[in-house]
Amino acid sequence: MKRCVFFILLTTIILGSCQKDGPVGPPDLLYKRWHLTQTRTLDSNVWQSTDTDAYYTVEYQSDGTLVYQRNSVMTQANCCAPTTFNRQRETINYREWKFCSNAYCATTKLVTINQLTETVLELNDGYRISQYEAAR
Repeated sequence: MKRCVFFILLTTIILGSCQKDGPVGPPDLLYKRWHLTQTRTLDSNVWQSTDTDAYYTVEYQSDGTLVYQRNSVMTQANCCAPTTFNRQRETINYREWKFCSNAYCATTKLVTINQLTETVLELNDGYRISQYEAAR
């Protein structure tokens, strides 16, 4: 009986530790406008919704640029926001940011795509998980 339990436990550990073979979602699902809906820190299960003064979106374009909009009108990136990126499987590598003279930017270079569907994008920057919905 002990051998059977040990075998089941060992099999579970081995199968659970396998790396994903493919990227999360097809690359073309990323290339659209996304609206941030909620965030949470990695050490918490409590989501905090984002309530802003307008409807903000970020668009990931296939040429590696990010386009920001406020109420469907193109706008400049906020201070410390990335402006270009490169996707490698489930990792997004941000390459350039908009820096402002009056702000100290602690930029996040790499994020992991946890989920990517037609309607949901979930990113993990190692500190926080951010969920986006496809923009309307």
